Parts: sequence; structure tokens; C-alpha cells
Amino acid sequence: MSIELTIKYSDAEYKSALREQLTVMPNKHLHTYLPTGILIFVGVVFFYFNVLFSWWGISLITLLSIYAIPCLFADFLMPSIALAFAKKEKLQDTYHFTINKEQIERSSGQGKLNTKWEDLTSVDFFPQNIFFNLEEGVISIPKSRLTDAEIEKLRIYAKRT
Repeated sequence: MSIELTIKYSDAEYKSALREQLTVMPNKHLHTYLPTGILIFVGVVFFYFNVLFSWWGISLITLLSIYAIPCLFADFLMPSIALAFAKKEKLQDTYHFTINKEQIERSSGQGKLNTKWEDLTSVDFFPQNIFFNLEEGVISIPKSRLTDAEIEKLRIYAKRT
């Protein structure tokens, strides 16, 4: 018996999936806090040597700020930025899923994707989404579109991989 789903992702579902993926991003704190730390360190050094208000000091601090400040607020900015890009193509499609014990099949206007359970690198169950991780991407399904019995069936399928 297979699980049949037809999904047209809403903006809220897409942002939710991105937020949950960001929580497990490797080296997240390095990419978030290191640029801000470098900005503060350079600012203090420039101030100490009294070059902070020179034209090149202001230029360098401005360039570092343009990179560091968005990194600091990435958890809030990234889902909205990614949503803006996804609305052009990805969120326009309607996806049809057929999931059984042999494979996950996804079809849309962009084509068909057949993935055997053995080809997945992992399956992650988060509070609001299920992520099927492939070598070159992720297939996500919102849990709100599944019944409890279907979620349990997916857990059983995922344990076999």
C-alpha cells in the first residue's frame, strides 16, 4: 500500500521547512558569529590606532558590515530571501508524491523524480516537516499533509534504509 499526496506548497510551509533546516546547518555558529566578531575586532583595532575615521578605515568597516550584519540575522533573513527566489519557479508547481516501501516518486511540471529508499542519505523527522535527504538536495513534505498512520508508515520505511 502506498501513500499518495498532492502538494502545492504555501509560503508558510516553505518558510517553516527552511527554518527547520537552518537549525541543523553544520557550522552555523561559525558562519553567524565569526563575521560579526571580526567586524568588532577590526573596529577596536582601528579605533586604538586612531585610523577608524580615515577614508580607508570607514570603507573597510562599511564593507565588513555589509557582510557581517546580515550573517548575524541570517535566521530571520534567509527564509524570506529564499522564499522570494522560490516563488519564481518552485512554488508555482504542484507536486504529486507516491511513496511506497520500494521508492519515493515525485512528479511535477519540472519532471519526474524516482528515488529508492537505499539512495537516501538520511530521513529527518522534524516537528513540522519530514526531510528526505539525497546526495544533491532534499525532498520535504509538511507533516500537516499526512495522517498519523502515514507518518508512522514513513518511519517504518525510513528505518529499513
